[in-house]
Amino acid sequence: MNLKVNTLKNIKLHLFVLVLATIGLLPSCQKGLGLNPKDKISDENLWKNQELVLLYTNNFYSQMRSGFNSTIGSTWLLSSITDDAMVPSTSSQARTVYANPSYTAASSPMNSIFSSRYSYIRRANLYLANIDQVPGDPALNKRLKAEVRFLRAYYYYDLVSFFGGVPIITKAQEYDEDLFLPRNTLDECYDFIEAELDLAANELPAKYPASDLGRITKQAAWALKCRIQMMREHWEQAALTAQTIISMGEHNLLSDYTAVFTSRNNNEVLLAVQHNDRYDELGTQFDKYTFSPYYGGQGNNCPTQNLVDAYQMKATGKEISDPTSGYDPTQPYLGRDPRFYATILYDGVAFKSRIMQMYTGGEDITVNTIAGITADKITPTGYYLKKFTNENYNPNGDPNGRSGYNWPLIRYAEILLNYAESKNEASGPDATVYEAVNKVRQRAGMPKLDESFSQADMRTAIRHERRIELAFEDFRYWDIKRWKLGPALLTNITNPIRKVTITKNAQTGQKSYAYSNVTGYPRLFEDKHYLFPIPQVELDKPGSKLEQNPGWK
Repeated sequence: MNLKVNTLKNIKLHLFVLVLATIGLLPSCQKGLGLNPKDKISDENLWKNQELVLLYTNNFYSQMRSGFNSTIGSTWLLSSITDDAMVPSTSSQARTVYANPSYTAASSPMNSIFSSRYSYIRRANLYLANIDQVPGDPALNKRLKAEVRFLRAYYYYDLVSFFGGVPIITKAQEYDEDLFLPRNTLDECYDFIEAELDLAANELPAKYPASDLGRITKQAAWALKCRIQMMREHWEQAALTAQTIISMGEHNLLSDYTAVFTSRNNNEVLLAVQHNDRYDELGTQFDKYTFSPYYGGQGNNCPTQNLVDAYQMKATGKEISDPTSGYDPTQPYLGRDPRFYATILYDGVAFKSRIMQMYTGGEDITVNTIAGITADKITPTGYYLKKFTNENYNPNGDPNGRSGYNWPLIRYAEILLNYAESKNEASGPDATVYEAVNKVRQRAGMPKLDESFSQADMRTAIRHERRIELAFEDFRYWDIKRWKLGPALLTNITNPIRKVTITKNAQTGQKSYAYSNVTGYPRLFEDKHYLFPIPQVELDKPGSKLEQNPGWK
């Protein structure tokens, strides 16, 4: 059994749910199932059947967080609460809850992350306690155990990213017992995650046969470990971990940047959340909610002028603010970094067999109630998102609105940039740092970096490269937090969201471009927002030993 989308057609995903619902792994869940004994697969019987265990293992993969469904099942990307993008609807949580934080410990939408992750951690604990006794191929048991060990570490990685230090639970326990554990320190959590990833990597293969594409490899385990080390600013260790992956030679950069996101299970991707374009548990609604309303979309995830301005000129590799860059303000979209064209839909670009019109009065930004184009679907910035979208998808022709490519959780370009950042922070920009960054830039068709950079210059260059190369892949939000730049980049006072207004001369067709701040979009970031609050419902339970994060009491 594998996770490859084409093969999943034969798996019948509802069987995953059946196995999960009927084995009765959690005492608190058993009481509410309403199943009589002959309908239920007992714990004892599950661990006697390797095929059932394999199905159950696959279910753990379903909890890897896909950016297409954001962090809480929403239809906007995490980038839409950064300076890279925004959503048009004034009632969207991306604007009312996140960008202008109005949530509390009782109402935070991330509360569901806390409970869902611990639900699967408890299941993983029981799994790890029983997998060794399963009859069948011992090598398969060993590998499956390593996969679930990785996934448990991934769940903890998610928890510490959102909440900081959390209780470390490693044994199969009654649900009520777990509520009364105190929080471990952040360093204790980091140490635990790194150790678990090392154990998993030791038992995971470097590659799989075609029948098992999509499963976790040792490179994925090391990549997640590298992220943890970077969060800790353990730069030398992070550089060594990234170098280990690079030296293995199992992955490479695709020659075509766009193909990374439109071809499933390609060799640049170390780990992905598997999706398909059917109306089932593996489908997403990304295209439906991202396309311009002219195509029947909702216009979410609109790139900002801030991001557009960050794309350098292709010929010179210089910022557009540099008078020697070659930038022409009368043709602002000409000659830019090729990743701009793969990522952003702008006025005058050909898309879905027509030329997009983002000028005043143009079809993509003008209310047309007959066509279903309402104000809450029109881009507030003058741009729509192209990256990850399927140009052949027709929201109007699909009442269910299911679409989507795989979501890349880890890819090789990240590993190269992780190495470059870590090595530069550890000891400055040596030849290997330039080589790693230049590989990413040259794949995109950009010039090499100037080889006279100071450590600070290289830091700026690497942060720029992460923003551009990894745009809309959920890195910007976490990078800003990791770099402790929230107050500088996520508030209107210091970094207002910018838009373009384009006017077209009816007689000559000449266009003019005016830039201004988006209004009616308050953005705030205080120090307490580096972490989300521990859910109030957990703090209020009798006997709870959990303590709230600073600023949220």
